[in-house]
Amino acid sequence: MNKGNNNNNNLGKPLNESNLSDKHIYGLIKGLKSSFTKKTLGELLNEDKPVVMVNGERHRIKRRELDYLKDIASKDLKIPIVLQVDSNLNEGTVKIEGIDEVNVISKILSKEINKFDENKLLYIYKPELRIVRQKLPTTTTYLFRMGLD
Repeated sequence: MNKGNNNNNNLGKPLNESNLSDKHIYGLIKGLKSSFTKKTLGELLNEDKPVVMVNGERHRIKRRELDYLKDIASKDLKIPIVLQVDSNLNEGTVKIEGIDEVNVISKILSKEINKFDENKLLYIYKPELRIVRQKLPTTTTYLFRMGLD
């Protein structure tokens, strides 16, 4: 048995300054990174088994969600709808961007939006997020952002 210098001495220990390497940081950040392909509502409605790719894996979309969305959204709505969790925002705040996306989420939450706002941003909070995720568990996804501010 080798009793020499072992680089695995920190296994099982909590990460702190003394054992937090660039490799650990990269791994943590990579785990937060999301990648996904989007399809339009119209495209997904035409598929027998609606699916999008999320983090390199097939992600099934429930037909009942698509049927619900077709009654309240444009066929051009891109799915999944991205729910952005940003470290620069207050805890529990989620940002939604995009004209179609903002319209859908505001309808689900019965929120008034400014139709003339060119930013097309909507901020929602934890209680509202629960409602959105209950209605759209497979047609929404999280994107975690770490700000540098």
